[in-house]
Amino acid sequence: MISIEPQVQSNDDLATFIKEAKTLHFNKGDALVTPGERCKYLYLVESGILRSYYFDTKGNNITHWFASEHMLITIPPSFFNSEDNVFGIEALEDTKVSVFTYNDLEYMFEKSRCIERLFRIIVTQIMVTLGQKVIDLQTKTALARYNELLLNFPEIFNRASLGHIASYLGITQQSLS
Repeated sequence: MISIEPQVQSNDDLATFIKEAKTLHFNKGDALVTPGERCKYLYLVESGILRSYYFDTKGNNITHWFASEHMLITIPPSFFNSEDNVFGIEALEDTKVSVFTYNDLEYMFEKSRCIERLFRIIVTQIMVTLGQKVIDLQTKTALARYNELLLNFPEIFNRASLGHIASYLGITQQSLS
C-alpha cells in the first residue's frame, strides 16, 4: 500500500487539482467497481478504507490490495488500457474519495511537470511494492508476512475483516486466527 503523504498533496499544482476533483462517498459494503466492469477512475482515499479483490480458480474471494487515507487505488489494466477487468473494488468502511479519470491525469501531466514526476515516482513505488508482495508470498512464511503487515499497516487489523486480511496474506482465516 502506497500513501500519498499530506505534505506531497500540499504541492500547489496537485493541491489545486485535488480540490477541483470530483468527490464521491460510498457506504460500507458498496462496490466501486465490480469484476467485469471497466474501472473509470483512479481513487484517492480521503477517509475510509477500500480493498481490491479478485476470485481465484476455486471461486475464493482474494484481497489484492488495501487503500486507506492518502492512498491511491485503481485497477491498472482496466483504467489505463481499457482491458477486461477481473478485479473489484469495495468499501470496507464509509469512504470518501477524490476521483480522477484517465483524461484528468493526462491533463494534469501536461499542465505540470512536477505532478508528472510525482506520479512517476508513485507508479515506481507501486511496482516495487507489488513485485515484493509476489516474492514475499513465495519466499516468506505466513508469520513473517503477518509481522510485516502488522509493522507497516497496523490499523488494518481494526479496519478490515480477518478473512480479507488472511486472503491478502495468502493464508486461511483459520491460520490467521
